[in-house]
Amino acid sequence: MTGLLALVLAGCLPESGQRKSSALSETPRRPEALVTECALCHSTIEAQRGPILNGMDHWYLLEQIQKFRSGVRGQNPENRSEYLMGVAAKKIPNDYEMAFLANWFAKQKPLAAVHTVPGDPEMGADLYAKRCASCHGENAEGKRETLSPSLTRMEGWYFLDQMRKFRSGLRGKSPADLGGQVMVAASTGLTNQQLRDIVAYVVEAFGPSRAPSLREQTLQRFAEGREGNATDGKNPDKP
Repeated sequence: MTGLLALVLAGCLPESGQRKSSALSETPRRPEALVTECALCHSTIEAQRGPILNGMDHWYLLEQIQKFRSGVRGQNPENRSEYLMGVAAKKIPNDYEMAFLANWFAKQKPLAAVHTVPGDPEMGADLYAKRCASCHGENAEGKRETLSPSLTRMEGWYFLDQMRKFRSGLRGKSPADLGGQVMVAASTGLTNQQLRDIVAYVVEAFGPSRAPSLREQTLQRFAEGREGNATDGKNPDKP
């Protein structure tokens, strides 16, 4: 006897014409639409944005989406960026879409990033070895068994912002956020300069490749323009 026939005989199916359950009647959005919605914040398009997610650990991305959707993260209005992410995550209707998004971003090629955090990498290396390496690995590769993601894809500005939030209690205080609680403990007592040193070390040693800053891009275009003008004005008949 098939499972469908068993349900019919048991009277578990609704009347004809109403046989679709609410779960089955939800039409998944097209993958392109899902990615486009997330890219409104998680891309290099906007100046005020969330972190680039390309190439991050699949397990970590899925875990964080689940935390936002369930309310483990994103409940504190004082943490504005996280609160907005909490609102957005609650619009994801099912596990399929969460899994798809985590998988899509994890498979993307990592992007270069502007290195914006000034710090002392040598001091940061010592602090990292003492405070971070046991969980995140000697090369910042991450360890799933300690709920510690790789830091190799993380932009410096976002890395520093999260460290400050862990230290202040704006992130990681929920009893259901075990990884966050570990980070709260690890960041306690670190000064602003020490946080910058750690971030500078990780980004320089293991992080995303360096992208030119806006200032560097402007200077490059200016130099190319001057060179082009000099070439245009040169008499090709003269040496």
